[in-house]
Amino acid sequence: MATLAFLLLIAALILFIVSTRQWALWLRGAVWGGGMLLLVVAWLLLGNTARDPELATAFGDFIAHIGNPGGSLIARMLDSNGAAVARIVLSLFDIFLFFGVLVAVLALVAFRPGEGMERAIRPIMAGMIGAIVGGLVALAIVGTGFGQREERRAYAGPVLAETVYSGDTLLLNGDLVRLRAIDAPEAGQICRLNNRTQDCGEEATRALRRVLDGAYVMCALEGEADPRPAGASDRIVTCTAIRNGREEFSVARRMVEEGYAVAQGDLYQREAEEAAARARGLTTWCTLRPDAWARLTTAQKNAFRDRGVYPANAATFGTCPPPPRPRPNNDLPVSAPK
Repeated sequence: MATLAFLLLIAALILFIVSTRQWALWLRGAVWGGGMLLLVVAWLLLGNTARDPELATAFGDFIAHIGNPGGSLIARMLDSNGAAVARIVLSLFDIFLFFGVLVAVLALVAFRPGEGMERAIRPIMAGMIGAIVGGLVALAIVGTGFGQREERRAYAGPVLAETVYSGDTLLLNGDLVRLRAIDAPEAGQICRLNNRTQDCGEEATRALRRVLDGAYVMCALEGEADPRPAGASDRIVTCTAIRNGREEFSVARRMVEEGYAVAQGDLYQREAEEAAARARGLTTWCTLRPDAWARLTTAQKNAFRDRGVYPANAATFGTCPPPPRPRPNNDLPVSAPK
């Protein structure tokens, strides 16, 4: 119904334009009336459920403050969310620039002698300028926070270093998204190699930044959104990266292949085994699988950091030699020899 309503809106606008022709007055009135009828039908087709009551309230408030527009709800929202509006508008600047170039070309064509070409081109130019202004107004309204928003099912864009939150989580299009079927070490998770230690969460984050450096990323939900714990802000997605318009690769698979994430389920098990066999990335170090690390107490994490001791039933990641036996009176269980 929404698609049909918008088509009727476009048809009504066309009829309004046609009604400006120098025809008989009764014919022009009939065409104009047909446009109004299409507008009414479009309004009825869309129904009240598809509209945003907040936006209607905001416009009503603006009319009520017509003598003092600065005090209206819309003006105050624009003032408070100016940075968000600017970011949204600038993200689509190239589209507006394209229309601007078209207007410039049409103006150049109108340089031909005579008014015939000018009369034909002027309405087209006015329409394009109106589209640019209307688009800016619509984006500004959306940027203020008005309008109903459906959750995204697809994301795309370049990834900056500061928008890589961890070895498996990105910020794309304003949402945190998490790579499907892998789990990377979390921030503060310790890896050990002999007596050396490092933050393998930071290493995984740096690896993902390197993998995505200069790449354009496209992510999508598959099927229904995966259930998220209360308070979780990331969505589980499948991401593909394209670099230099040629190389295309799965981001999650690449992280497992390079040894900076563990496979969840069977999807990337072969890649995980190959990374371990070739001693890539963090597989030369010893740590626990991220889900096992998250279940450790602070005392158990400190014991692993200081002495390499971890619970016997904890799943490991990387190359873990048998840890030293715990000191007397230490009740932490020891992992079984590998």
